Amino acid sequence: MLYENPSAENERGTKRRRTVKTAAVKKTVKKTEVKRTLKKPEEPYIARVEQLAKLKQKQDEDKAHVRLHCFSETWEDVEDASTSLQGFENLQSLKSIDNYTAMKPSDIQGTVDTLFPEVILCVEIYNNRKSKTQEFLVLGRQMLTELKDKIHCVTDQVMEKAGKYDPSGYFLIEDIFHNDLRNRKATDYSKPILNWLWNSKDEALKKWEGIITGELQQKQRTALGVTKAMDLPRFGSAEMQSTRFCDLRFRLGASYIYCHQGDCKHMIVIRDMRLSHPEDVQNRAAYPRLIYQLKTRAQKCSVCKIYRASKVVLDDKWGNENQCYYCDICFGHLHNEGGPLYCDVPVFDYVYE
Repeated sequence: MLYENPSAENERGTKRRRTVKTAAVKKTVKKTEVKRTLKKPEEPYIARVEQLAKLKQKQDEDKAHVRLHCFSETWEDVEDASTSLQGFENLQSLKSIDNYTAMKPSDIQGTVDTLFPEVILCVEIYNNRKSKTQEFLVLGRQMLTELKDKIHCVTDQVMEKAGKYDPSGYFLIEDIFHNDLRNRKATDYSKPILNWLWNSKDEALKKWEGIITGELQQKQRTALGVTKAMDLPRFGSAEMQSTRFCDLRFRLGASYIYCHQGDCKHMIVIRDMRLSHPEDVQNRAAYPRLIYQLKTRAQKCSVCKIYRASKVVLDDKWGNENQCYYCDICFGHLHNEGGPLYCDVPVFDYVYE
């Protein structure tokens, strides 16, 4: 039986414990190193984020100190002042409802006359196809002639170009013909109408009943034996240049007539009536004020399809359609007087539609 020394056994146990402890320490050191290696790549990103945050803060501070030139209270020179005024006007025009609302102070001569309080009427102008062509804001104290001078119709241009321009015209509002007699050559369009109403009352009353009740209802009234006669309105006349809008008797939304150049008729409607407010243009000289204008449409040449038409020809055997449109070049090639293709056809100047 062998005898073992207890001290030797204790030494071996101590060595084992030291070995295990050393291994544990090494593992802990390795884990710490791994954690450090994992944390190292995150440090540049954190520093970058902090740098961007500082940059953003500096930009916000700079924006707070920046002032636009057009709002600057002090101008260093005259050039900066003019630029600022122009910028302010451009900003003001952005508040406009449409392109016709913006008004420049340079467009209106004289001193500014404050509107408030004032009655403003909204007047719409329609063509013979019942399409709205223009819309105006008119003051109640303005004359009817001021609106007439603002109404745009291509017939005026055509007649003026043909040398047959007629300055006459009238507004038929309710039962009054308001004639424009400012020009010595003007004609009272209402005179023959009033004479016919006076001399042919029975015929006029019959036509008036047909207008008011309609042809079908008139036949039904006759079939039912309804013989109650209608009264013919008491038509009269007045001068347009001495009549204000506030003197008129009218109904909102009712259709009235504007007639000019002999037989060119337009429907006019007084759509709205209100009091002025501070957002309206405060200069009386700016009224009647155009707030809507129908975009004009021009025909192209029916031959080349490139240039704008300047002539319209009826019953032309060289045209691909009746009422054919030509530019000056194509019309000259096909209709030169004495040329091989010349034919005598009615030719009219074309403006636009």
